[in-house]
Amino acid sequence: MRGDRGGGRRRESRDDAVARTRAALLDAAADVFAERGYDGASVDEIARVAGVSVGSIYSRFGSKQDLFRALMSAYLDSDLGRVRAGVDVAPEQGLLELEAMLLETARSRPATLLDAETWAAAMRTPELHTALAGHHSRVRAEATELVARGRLAGGVDLGVPDEEVATAMIALFHGLQREYRLGSPGAVAPDLYSRMVLALTAGLAAAAAAAPHGETPGQP
Repeated sequence: MRGDRGGGRRRESRDDAVARTRAALLDAAADVFAERGYDGASVDEIARVAGVSVGSIYSRFGSKQDLFRALMSAYLDSDLGRVRAGVDVAPEQGLLELEAMLLETARSRPATLLDAETWAAAMRTPELHTALAGHHSRVRAEATELVARGRLAGGVDLGVPDEEVATAMIALFHGLQREYRLGSPGAVAPDLYSRMVLALTAGLAAAAAAAPHGETPGQP
């Protein structure tokens, strides 16, 4: 029994070390990709910043492109997990988490650069384009679920598919990020995202309620 417990502790320690190394590599990759861009970043520099050997990158990720894709996935999983946790409390809390994420990203120079580089790299590289499109599909599915849960909790009919509302929310999210990044401090209210989403859904609900039975608002 003692041997089993000791082996478990050693295995746990090895697992922790692997996780720490992976986290260090992803953090270093985020910094280097943000500052150098995808094409300008080198595996050697990422390894140096992370304090590991170049071989550690290839053994864990296979290539620079796979490392970039893993970084995209890590950020996406973290963000979606945060929003899910908020939605589990209440749909409104999920919306507030989205707003907080929007502001945090907009106010962070590294996050802003990495966000821009992710888009640019995806437009230049077919494989990364495919990966980003897949990630965006996950985001749209999660946003659609957020809309559906809010609609059902409120007992309202929005008159349009949940996915269309989700698409508008995503577009507003990214558009407001640019407004915050380019505008002077205080030029855009920090709660604008949540207020506009609530106004959008309230307007859709009012239009659906006023529409003759069987008709879709906005349709002739």
